[in-house]
Amino acid sequence: MTTLETMTGKINPQELTQSKLQLHYAVQYIAATGAALVEPLPDYSHTSMVWNPVLEAFVGSTIRAAQPFQIALNPVSFTLLLIDDQHDTIASLPLHGKTMLEGLDWLQHEISKLGIDASKIVFLDYPPDDFPNHPLAHGASFDASQEVELRELANYYITAHRLLQKIVTTNENASAIYIWPHHFDMATLITLSDSKNESPSTVGVGLSPGDTSYQEPYWYVSPYPYPDTANLPTLDGQAFWHTQHWVGAVLQASQFTKNANAQTQQQQVAAFLHSAVKASITLLKSEPSAEV
Repeated sequence: MTTLETMTGKINPQELTQSKLQLHYAVQYIAATGAALVEPLPDYSHTSMVWNPVLEAFVGSTIRAAQPFQIALNPVSFTLLLIDDQHDTIASLPLHGKTMLEGLDWLQHEISKLGIDASKIVFLDYPPDDFPNHPLAHGASFDASQEVELRELANYYITAHRLLQKIVTTNENASAIYIWPHHFDMATLITLSDSKNESPSTVGVGLSPGDTSYQEPYWYVSPYPYPDTANLPTLDGQAFWHTQHWVGAVLQASQFTKNANAQTQQQQVAAFLHSAVKASITLLKSEPSAEV
């Protein structure tokens, strides 16, 4: 069983950026296939993926066909997969040494063998200032040589999936756990049933592998509408409130990797999640929202 100790290992969290960026680009194959071949959903979850703990891989939505299939990515071997409904491999492509377009050509070719028009599979467009730039976007090839870093990142998602499952099972209004291709975060969304606002109040709970806010993995709990930042409560687990551009409780990886004992680390993260979710729900029920 993966523990928080194996998740954090000996690697400085801020040294995972390059491997994280490559994974972020690699999962775009899953998102592109979902966007083109899955019936659209209002929350765009047809472009998202889930973590499969058995395969230890990112897995997209099921594509309806004579032989139903899914697109998957093994983050450690950096292999793109087509799998059937029994999770057996139909076709695979190691991405090391391949460009984004070479991977897309392969994907379209293999999907067309299954009787599907794959020509409409194209990479999703994101706002240029809200998606990380990388040489991969300009014709560079994937480099999967940093296996230790890739395993480290995979362990973050393994552990995040396990801990978020606990959040889901104890909150009946929590959504399924998705990994979103835009920001590459794994999260569940708790919707408050007794919201005072016209639109439902929500609490997003998840793990980001690092972004423009923090260049390292971090846990977050974000209430919405954003509460008044002048009255934010103290959080457990050495966490703090982020208040620039968005409001949320944050626990950075560099904070919990200081604890060498796996049990202590898990208790710290669990304490943070519990206190931050409780605080967020209380804030949403009792305070007016604020502009950020």
